Amino acid sequence: MDNTRLKELLSKYQEGTATAAEMREIDEWYQSLDAQPALTSQLDGEERVALEQLLLLRITRNIEAAEPMRVVKRPARYWWAAAVVLLLGAGGWWMTRDKTTSPTPVLATLEAGKNSIKKIVLPDSTAVWLNFDSKITYSATGREVWLEGEGYFDVASAKAQPFLVHAGGLEVKVLGTSFNIDAYTPSDKVTVTVANGKVAIGNDNVTATALTAGQQAIYLPKNASLVTVLVDAADFAAWRQGQLVFREMKFRDIALRLERRYDAHIRFEDNEVSEALLTGSFDDKVSLSKVMDMLCDIHGYKYRKTPGKNEYLVFRERKK
Repeated sequence: MDNTRLKELLSKYQEGTATAAEMREIDEWYQSLDAQPALTSQLDGEERVALEQLLLLRITRNIEAAEPMRVVKRPARYWWAAAVVLLLGAGGWWMTRDKTTSPTPVLATLEAGKNSIKKIVLPDSTAVWLNFDSKITYSATGREVWLEGEGYFDVASAKAQPFLVHAGGLEVKVLGTSFNIDAYTPSDKVTVTVANGKVAIGNDNVTATALTAGQQAIYLPKNASLVTVLVDAADFAAWRQGQLVFREMKFRDIALRLERRYDAHIRFEDNEVSEALLTGSFDDKVSLSKVMDMLCDIHGYKYRKTPGKNEYLVFRERKK
């Protein structure tokens, strides 16, 4: 395989369009890699990431074929047992936390930059979109991941192996579904929003909760509380297309999203301003100044930009 063909196949893999025959072609190429090391010298960063994903998948298959799997028994935690009752009672399917793991787990980490949204395809064919300045670490199978920041998951169905996400102190367990997790730090809450299917969430400090399409769980780590609300799930996935959608959201929470999107810093005169509820929708072509103009107009606020810096102060105009 020449370098042009390799890059073409890696591009298809990244987009999730590679056929089974093309995957076999890459697999066969892998076996001859030692004899052709120069083929990888011209790959760019994105292509090298895709290649690493494929090699991890190959390594995992080799481990599974060469060495019997070892069952690691762990005590089932209370919230997992509760999740079994919740999902079975709702007609779903669940399993305990006990897992079968390979002797040598393989991990990889991918991240989106401060100015980009990144889509990746995990080894199990699950598609993940990472929002600005977010990072994901995943197992060699791709069925267990650790998220920092915000990610949207379109999970490939695999009844024999549930998909597990660790984020912001919560664990989210699913079979095949689509959902969004916002677990940026620092933040006083973690949100899980289900677009379709069903998930169970919880940890050792909160009661297990089952979520279905159109439901959102809000977890407050400070006091270990969790509540669920009904939402328009599309609003919480709009960022994948570069859109910002806010519905009755506190100005300070909106500011955090704007700071990540525009690499800016936004401060408030007082709590009354920062706690004000706002609604708005903007696409990625709107400048930060324009967004600030429209948001501040809702309550008659003003803002001041620091000369030479991307810093803003929002305040109430004082009557003379």
